[in-house]
Amino acid sequence: MKAWQLRGFGLDNLVLHDIPQPEPGPGEALIRISSVALNFRDSLLCDGLYNPQLLFPMTQAADAVGEIVALGPGTTRFQAGDRVVTSYCTTWIDGRPTGNDSHYTLGNVIPGALAEYLILSEQALALAPAYLTNDEAATIPCAALTAWYSPVEKGGLIAGQTVLIQGTGGVSLFGLQIAAALGAIVIATSSSV
Repeated sequence: MKAWQLRGFGLDNLVLHDIPQPEPGPGEALIRISSVALNFRDSLLCDGLYNPQLLFPMTQAADAVGEIVALGPGTTRFQAGDRVVTSYCTTWIDGRPTGNDSHYTLGNVIPGALAEYLILSEQALALAPAYLTNDEAATIPCAALTAWYSPVEKGGLIAGQTVLIQGTGGVSLFGLQIAAALGAIVIATSSSV
């Protein structure tokens, strides 16, 4: 299969390679990737500014959507043909992170989604919303969940409260939409540069 792999720091070291197609093990799913969303973290990783101890080669990108094409033994949450989105932190599913849960991220510590196929634990997947296109659904794992977590989970945002959104990046635009949908008063700032 084809995969974009970072062979060293710097964009010149991001190279398209043929690598063996993985096989799903127990509790895992093989996903044929349909769409990938890039985040600022991907640029930082490439430049050596996010994880200077990154082990090479590393397939980049955490946010993706695709179709399950094969299941490993004992995998029960999904069926072949299901359209799923990836989880940014593959072992941190819910609640407070324990141990190193927040470190097991796609495209950083474990191979990411800039490949034709990706293997993930069934616990690190969720069904993609049917009303979103593949490109739209691929943006959910990092930017949308970050925008949801801060004001809603941590802040307890309710209708009528005021939310300040800084900038017009992916997290900011999701935050604006989420806050508006919850009935908040939204103030957004942006530069003209």
